[in-house]
Amino acid sequence: MKTVEAIRILNDISFSQKGLFTAAQAKAVGVERYTVSRLEKLGNVERLAKGVYRMGGAPSQREEDVFAAWLSLVPSRQPGAPFSDADPVAMGVTAAWLYRIGEIGPMPYEFCTSVRRQTQRHGLILRKRDLRQTDTSLVAGIPATTPARTVIDLIDYGEDLSLVSNVLCDALELGLISDENRLREEIDRRGMKMGIAKDPSLYEMMRGGRRI
Repeated sequence: MKTVEAIRILNDISFSQKGLFTAAQAKAVGVERYTVSRLEKLGNVERLAKGVYRMGGAPSQREEDVFAAWLSLVPSRQPGAPFSDADPVAMGVTAAWLYRIGEIGPMPYEFCTSVRRQTQRHGLILRKRDLRQTDTSLVAGIPATTPARTVIDLIDYGEDLSLVSNVLCDALELGLISDENRLREEIDRRGMKMGIAKDPSLYEMMRGGRRI
């Protein structure tokens, strides 16, 4: 396949994917791996993650590394296809970073899936869990747990509570929490399990930015 034709095809694939594509997607439309490798050597594409590439002319975006990690988990998905319940969902620190809440980085990239999957890739965590539809949303074009669910997950998976407090306060300030009373109950329930008194409750301590 000629270079110009391969680039045209890959541009079509990557158009709806932040300028990214996977080797599996390329192969499905006739662009073999050796062609992708040739384009990489020529500087027409750049490898971002295992089997995931960015078109050379595509602008870099803040979320592209997270999206590349997500795309590497669903390499054969149809470009532009609607998201489904089977798609990986960003969670924990990765979700918080996508929402720009808290002083927290996105790594290790953390995703959950409805079926058990294993990975030995450095900097990537996969968890098996079933989420309610109301616990997920789209942020920056990536499926992620809602801000409220993200706060709860950060507590449940042992994140430093002072960092979680920042995530909570930012989410509230930005109006990202749809049901504050329910979130308060969820947090306080966990506080009691941790031996924190009802007054002040864990939620009140986190909401007030107090040292925990």
